Amino acid sequence: MDIRSLVDRLAGRLADTAQYPNQGATLFVDLERRETRRKYLPVGVLQNFLGSRGANMFLLYNLLQEDRDALDPEVPLIYGNGTLTSYMPSATRGNFTSRSPDSYAIMDASGGDYFPAFLKRHGYDHLVLYGRASQWTLMKIVHENVEFLDATPYLGTDNIDFAAAIERDFQCKERKDMAMARITRAGENLVLCSGIMGGPKAIWARGGGGAKMGALRLKAIMVHGKPEKGELVSPEYKANNKAIGKKITGASVIRNALKMVGTPFLYKPCRVLGALGTKNNQETSWVSSLDADNFDPYRPGMDGCYKCPVQCRAMNDMTPEGKGGWGANALKGLKGNASYDKAQADVQHERQRTYNGIHNDGKFDRYDKGDGPEFTTLGKLGPLIGIKEPEQVMRLNNILNDLGIDSASIGSAVSWAMELYQRGIITQKDTGGLDLTWGNYDVIEKLFFTTAAREGFGDTIADSNRAVDNGKYPREALPYRMTVKGLFQSDPHDARILKAFALGLAVATRGFDHLRNRPTLEINARVNDDPEYKAHLFGGYVSPKPNSYEAKEQAVRKCEDTFAVGDAVGMCRFDTKLFNSPTTPDPNDFAAQVSILTGVALDPKEMDQIGRNITAMERLLNFRFGLRAKDDTLPQRWFDENNTAGPFKGEHIDRLEFEKLKSRFYAITGLNSEGVPKHAWHEQLARLTTGFAVRVHVTNDMPGVPEHELVVDEPVSNVIELREAVGRRFPEAAEFLADRNLSVAVNGEMALHGEKTVPVNDGDQVTLMTMISGG
Repeated sequence: MDIRSLVDRLAGRLADTAQYPNQGATLFVDLERRETRRKYLPVGVLQNFLGSRGANMFLLYNLLQEDRDALDPEVPLIYGNGTLTSYMPSATRGNFTSRSPDSYAIMDASGGDYFPAFLKRHGYDHLVLYGRASQWTLMKIVHENVEFLDATPYLGTDNIDFAAAIERDFQCKERKDMAMARITRAGENLVLCSGIMGGPKAIWARGGGGAKMGALRLKAIMVHGKPEKGELVSPEYKANNKAIGKKITGASVIRNALKMVGTPFLYKPCRVLGALGTKNNQETSWVSSLDADNFDPYRPGMDGCYKCPVQCRAMNDMTPEGKGGWGANALKGLKGNASYDKAQADVQHERQRTYNGIHNDGKFDRYDKGDGPEFTTLGKLGPLIGIKEPEQVMRLNNILNDLGIDSASIGSAVSWAMELYQRGIITQKDTGGLDLTWGNYDVIEKLFFTTAAREGFGDTIADSNRAVDNGKYPREALPYRMTVKGLFQSDPHDARILKAFALGLAVATRGFDHLRNRPTLEINARVNDDPEYKAHLFGGYVSPKPNSYEAKEQAVRKCEDTFAVGDAVGMCRFDTKLFNSPTTPDPNDFAAQVSILTGVALDPKEMDQIGRNITAMERLLNFRFGLRAKDDTLPQRWFDENNTAGPFKGEHIDRLEFEKLKSRFYAITGLNSEGVPKHAWHEQLARLTTGFAVRVHVTNDMPGVPEHELVVDEPVSNVIELREAVGRRFPEAAEFLADRNLSVAVNGEMALHGEKTVPVNDGDQVTLMTMISGG
């Protein structure tokens, strides 16, 4: 079936009107035909997956053709708002979801700023985008009115100039009466590590969303007009919101760190621990000159997302007229910011404002001020590539904000190239004359621009993780590629010490990514020193030793459930319990607000299961992409090499202990040995998602089916279609399935001939068996 047939089939199961209060529409957008269709998801989707990331997986599972490449316009790009987006403090986010062009897994990126809230208040929960537009398109949304405008005049513009041009041409102001999700020339050029920009800095970064949007020839989605206030919510809801706001702003990490300096506060504890990915993770510590207080002289203030009480985004201004000093000395004396070397908490560098242009020549330009950096960008553009100066990190950050490129992926792609250059696997003959020695600032800046344009060696960096797949590097380069499921790591934390971190990175559904399940409190000495409190936080015993394998599956499981629910309601990860604080809002708070806002009662006890359902669907999608349990692993370096610094110097990941830990995680999650839901749970999820489930018992050993049971969850009508569906899901079993003696029984009746005429219906029980024949 093609995408339009799949949309037609799914639309037949959806409603024409809202199914509960404050529900937004799901807008199906055929960009090729410039047609739209407005539908509403069933209540059951809310009850089992909530919105945003969760409901996106419902949509993608129904609309995916797994034999299509990620950039094929037949593969949809789906945007989803959280159930509580714009209705709860710090619920400012939404997710873009598809098949990832940059990795081998799902693409699912969360982002905030103002676009999610504006789209929600204009009446939309989801956008389903497919088909390649005949010309570059700007999609303009004003409540029920959707226009397809010519975006050709804006081609080649990056974030700064494009936003200014839209404000000029449409007489509007971003974040006042307009919000926009857009791509830059990097997305136009299908740079695999390009993202979708949601503001001056906000980006849906992970997985290559910019390239996916570019493949559809969609330059931007603009929501024009101030957001509606929405229906009056009850006094109880408002009182709950007030309490949630106090939980957020009252948390120590938010009050003392995030509101004052932003996420770079994490650099020092990571450095002190000896867990900072350096020079493509060949080393694990770096210079103190990138500690957060070194940015104080250039920090004029903070910014943030739509009506968020935190405002955690640090600004930077290195120009002569710029101001600084916001948050100066805010971290001094905070012992929790240096748990494993408390004396470091009192160390201040007293850095002065000395920047005089990037070449110290008194020349300044647009990249000498901007938003950020976040901790991820600081780590990826600092230690990972050998940069030591905060001014250089800030400028590179500002450049990437304009170019619309994921700092995590490009930082890792450049560090990979630098290690290959260090080892002689590539030379200046391969790099076009570029000297890729560690910390070579001028070359790095140039490389960022050529990557966006896909020029010279930048074309290799633009292929990101897939440089070997696409013939840009020899296979000899693969051992030094720091990826999981084909995705470069999302943060700078080297997790050889912290076994819970390592497990989380391995099993994360979108690849090498800490935001899916990281139990950050594992590095909190106060939590580790109170075993009973730690058990209370994670719902069961977890070893207090950060480098132990004991019971770490419990911490990752609890965080994965909690964070999936947080994404599905639109909550910022930093303001969600267990990510950086034990006291911020949690699924109990979310359940109460969802119940009041929608009128659909959700038991707080059900929230963990909803989180588990979401990641289960992601695992089933990844299975359709060909990923198996062997892909829930870590880079070779973390198994074979020790970390190089800090109080846990010498740590690495033991392969046998890691596999035992992963098996325990699978067991408490309800997964089989291939890392997907066991057949009974899969059958339940199928009925919730596609509305069709046929359980198939396999009497013989079949590759990919460890339980001898599988579930066909795509609608089929006869035995021939069932065989084809099984073949698509289990390509590793092609030889087994081609056996001419493999017979099929439906509800106990053998299909001995005319299999196309033997019907298969939802709920049927099917058996695959090898029949021995002869005379």
